[in-house]
Amino acid sequence: FDSEFGMVALERMFELQPRAKKVFGYDKGEEIGKASANIHASAFAGLFDSVFQMLGPDVEFIEEILEQVGRQHKRMGVNPSFFPFMGQALIHALEKFLGKTLTDIQRDAWEKVYEAISDEIVKSILA
Repeated sequence: FDSEFGMVALERMFELQPRAKKVFGYDKGEEIGKASANIHASAFAGLFDSVFQMLGPDVEFIEEILEQVGRQHKRMGVNPSFFPFMGQALIHALEKFLGKTLTDIQRDAWEKVYEAISDEIVKSILA
């Protein structure tokens, strides 16, 4: 599920912001790009799972993990301006997988969760 969900989100991201494909190596060939995107797709979904698993009193630990993710994104050359597009892509994937069962309240909650996570990652990219 993680990989499939993540790929739906990434494909939407590439539609919204085609320049993001370069980060995944699509400029070096379709096979290289797809391989990199597949790895990231699982990691993308897994990141949310990890954050939810760690919710609780130890918020500093989550912040450390997101800081590491930000450093990885910085090394990869991810532009912080891509993050709002990824947020839109996340909602698209949720809508595709959950359909009409995704309520407005749930959509708003996911948007807030993504904003909080991406804000921490972007802080590390800009540091």
